[in-house]
Amino acid sequence: MKFTQVSKILIIFSSFALHTVQAEEPVLLPSIQAMAESEMRDEEVGIVPYQEDSKVRKALQHHVNKSERDIQNYVVNDNIKVIDFQPPAATPDMSNLSPALQQYVLAIAAGLKSSDPSNGLFNMLEPLGINRGNADALRNGTLKLNIDMDSSRLQQILGPNWKQNK
Repeated sequence: MKFTQVSKILIIFSSFALHTVQAEEPVLLPSIQAMAESEMRDEEVGIVPYQEDSKVRKALQHHVNKSERDIQNYVVNDNIKVIDFQPPAATPDMSNLSPALQQYVLAIAAGLKSSDPSNGLFNMLEPLGINRGNADALRNGTLKLNIDMDSSRLQQILGPNWKQNK
């Protein structure tokens, strides 16, 4: 009876021994390490001959493949939110401008926002006598401008405080 009990115990222990697997030492990939000054002095410096280590190469290849797989299989969550990168622009305070000057500024802004932004530029240059008809001459440099305006025209464009703005 003792023989059968001992044999059963031996069979159980031997079955455990068969199922255990010897694990290899894990491969350490090259990495950057923070070192103190005293440790850096002790390190060897010089040319290290290249020796290909197949375990390190396989580990690096596995890491690259895993990274590529993760990039290709990236899934966007369902929690999509609208992000406003540019806050809404504050409306300018034009209360200190004359009504004629307010309309002039708004006409320039509307022209610049239109499908043809040159409309705003020509609205801006209109008091100087530049329009689409003589713009070609201005591009060629042949147009001479006389910017000598009378004070009533400047007061109409700039408002009553145009002399103080100088």
